[in-house]
Amino acid sequence: MKKIIKAAMVVTIIFLLGACGKTSDTKESKKAKEDLVNVTIILKEEGKEFDKKELKVKKNESLQTILETNYKVEMDKEFISGIDGHQQDAKLSKYWLYDINGKQAEVMAVEYFPKDGDVITWDLKKL
Repeated sequence: MKKIIKAAMVVTIIFLLGACGKTSDTKESKKAKEDLVNVTIILKEEGKEFDKKELKVKKNESLQTILETNYKVEMDKEFISGIDGHQQDAKLSKYWLYDINGKQAEVMAVEYFPKDGDVITWDLKKL
């Protein structure tokens, strides 16, 4: 009789430990999903689209970090001067500008942290 009770207790403990482990895994994966946002990056030159990516990125990543992770980015001091081989040209007054959901950005890319659903359009155009 004692052996049956011990066996039942062992099975119960194993069951309880298994159930506890599963719950924490679910909470961790849910938290990881909550830490991501969906962002669309569109690249244009003179208004003509040449690339578009829909990305899942971390909430705390700056736009500059997202660009550097997904494209070949060149910098001129603190400004983005080239993306995937498309270069600014001061002589032609061609510069990279970006907007967020159709509105011109008011901060540098390193200072902007995209929100879920943002559509960010970079356009290399004459000023």
